[in-house]
Amino acid sequence: MRNNYAGVAILIAALLLLLVIPSSPEAFEEPRYVPDLPIPDHPPCPAGSDCANVHTCSAGPSLEFTTNWTATGTNRMMSSPYTIELTGDDILDIVVGTGIEGDVTGSIIALDGANGTPLWETSASGEMFASAQFAHLDGDDTMDVILGGRNHQLLAVSGTNGSIIWQFDSDNDERNKWYQFYTGQFIDDQNQDGVQEWLTSNGGDPTKGPTATRDNGYLMIISGATGDILAVVDTPDGRETYMSPILYQPHPSMETEVLFGTGGETWDGGLWTTTIDAIMTGDISDARRIVNPVPDVAKGVMAPPSIADMTLDGIQDLIVSTFDGRLIVLDGRNYSEIWTTDVKEHASDDTITDAESWSSPAIGYFTDDAVPDVFTHYVYGAFPMYTGSTSLLIDGASGEVLWMEETNHTSFTSPLAVNLDGDGRDEVLMIRGAGELFSETETYTFHNTASILNTCGLNLTDLYTRDFMSIGTPTIVDLDSDGHLELIATTTTGYSTSAASWTVTRMDLNASTPDHLSWAAYLGTNYDGVLESS
Repeated sequence: MRNNYAGVAILIAALLLLLVIPSSPEAFEEPRYVPDLPIPDHPPCPAGSDCANVHTCSAGPSLEFTTNWTATGTNRMMSSPYTIELTGDDILDIVVGTGIEGDVTGSIIALDGANGTPLWETSASGEMFASAQFAHLDGDDTMDVILGGRNHQLLAVSGTNGSIIWQFDSDNDERNKWYQFYTGQFIDDQNQDGVQEWLTSNGGDPTKGPTATRDNGYLMIISGATGDILAVVDTPDGRETYMSPILYQPHPSMETEVLFGTGGETWDGGLWTTTIDAIMTGDISDARRIVNPVPDVAKGVMAPPSIADMTLDGIQDLIVSTFDGRLIVLDGRNYSEIWTTDVKEHASDDTITDAESWSSPAIGYFTDDAVPDVFTHYVYGAFPMYTGSTSLLIDGASGEVLWMEETNHTSFTSPLAVNLDGDGRDEVLMIRGAGELFSETETYTFHNTASILNTCGLNLTDLYTRDFMSIGTPTIVDLDSDGHLELIATTTTGYSTSAASWTVTRMDLNASTPDHLSWAAYLGTNYDGVLESS
């Protein structure tokens, strides 16, 4: 946590991470290839068109669950659970990080998806708050794991037994200081050793107070086989970085880009795009900033953007939550704004001047038409003091807010979008309540409530309420391929108690597995920030 800043709100926010301003985007003159596809009409699905009524409503059953198993352990858990098959029984297993920031300790754990039994646990020297990604790294038939966190901890471990394949060497001479590692992405083999490489970001210094001067962060490409640094570059605006980098290919004929964010809770920044080749050369001075900071507002871009074709023209677009309270949809053709919503303008309280986003928006099909829609959370207040939050469902075609709810909860997990009742339209699953502020006493209580928004009737019902916080985004998955969905969710104690513990719970849902899962985990169903479309 940040030094010398008391209060539970600070502690919650600290868990989540879990002055030269460059030229505007118009200053970059080098064009990028865009296929010659027809520019779509607006709106993309006018009334009476074939795509205007493809996700119509029908009555479906109420969602219920049966708890299959609950695993518990020491440490805290801010990491989001991801699933992968590790045991050969054709049932997906769960990999997640744990840790205690102040104790400079952590681990990566794997749990048997069938019964919650620990498969292995690998110790680390820092809180492992990022989310796991999977690839073949050590030559056997089982997928392996890379996961990072605080205190420049980044480990590649065997999926078979959790043994360390490699660990990031912070004593290298590439940079004088190393910071926190965020969730990364595997990329194509760059050094011709037959193993995929690891793209990640390193930045953020939790030892500094909110307004203290911050050092710049880095983008890095690391050997998947050995952990050696293949390339490292400084952020082009000299700002810190907290964002997990995302690979972005707008169209199969277009070049793959790397999206990264700069700035933080109290320092301006933006959303940028560069390329793998540029990072490998060690020079991203030509990186293009595609979302600019608001003038005189010292807030950056921290949550990874989501990717979906919002105009139905065959080119993937970007849905960006900024820390200054904007939700921006950018056209993948040229980064122009399709629509923008300033969340503060929709607050019922005219005194709300700050709305900040710690989570990526969920993308799903919440209206009749074929255009993807957006569901997002913002907290009210300015870091590190929050007074509540708002959740919004937004029509992807128009940017119109169709539903919103303001609560006293703090809300940091990313929402999910999955068709849970078989009616052809996605529901929203959200977990809120890392803390709830009661204004009469100015104290927080810690619990978490999972709620389901049925997007046909826009009815919100609670699925459960549990003690402690839930910081990691849950996962909805068919673990055993039996045609029925499961929900994997976590809880953790916070700093209000000296005890530290976590739970991971498997809940079997009365929901049949649909043809596709639109947005079923942190960074989407496939852990890459891209909508799994119908």
